[in-house]
Amino acid sequence: MTDKTDHTDFYALDDTLAGRITQAGLVGTAIALPDYIRSGPLRVLATGGILLGGGALVAVLNSFDEDPGNDPRVVMDQFRRSIGDIGSVPGPGSDTPPGDFSTASAAQTWTVILLALLLIAVLVRLDAAVQRRVAAWLRGQGVRRPNTWIGAVAAAVVFAVSEVSHRRLVARA
Repeated sequence: MTDKTDHTDFYALDDTLAGRITQAGLVGTAIALPDYIRSGPLRVLATGGILLGGGALVAVLNSFDEDPGNDPRVVMDQFRRSIGDIGSVPGPGSDTPPGDFSTASAAQTWTVILLALLLIAVLVRLDAAVQRRVAAWLRGQGVRRPNTWIGAVAAAVVFAVSEVSHRRLVARA
């Protein structure tokens, strides 16, 4: 399905039902791993394999170009025009508003990147702690493979959210 909205869609995995199911399956599989792989390092490797497989799938799906407007030259030209040409100083003679990150200093850019990475690390640890607690509670309730159930619920939520998002995008077209 092609995207008929006024913006370029660079994430082709959401464009198809198979893509949305694949996303949900990858999430569910990654979350269910503790029920099947006890070793932490092996689980990290397996999660990496799942991410690589998902990344490869995204690369394959994105290789089918349905939109000539997302050609890299066109995108770079649009980007240059949106910031008033690369290297311009923000101000009255430029289209770039003051405070735009595209003209920020290297220190400011790296600070934002490091803070984002720190936030991601904290959220991953928090997610793992919550998942362990929920799995322990489910195990106490007699559930044999609690992480598999948590993964199934997460996969269903991911699919539902991506399906709703896709339907809204199609409805606006």
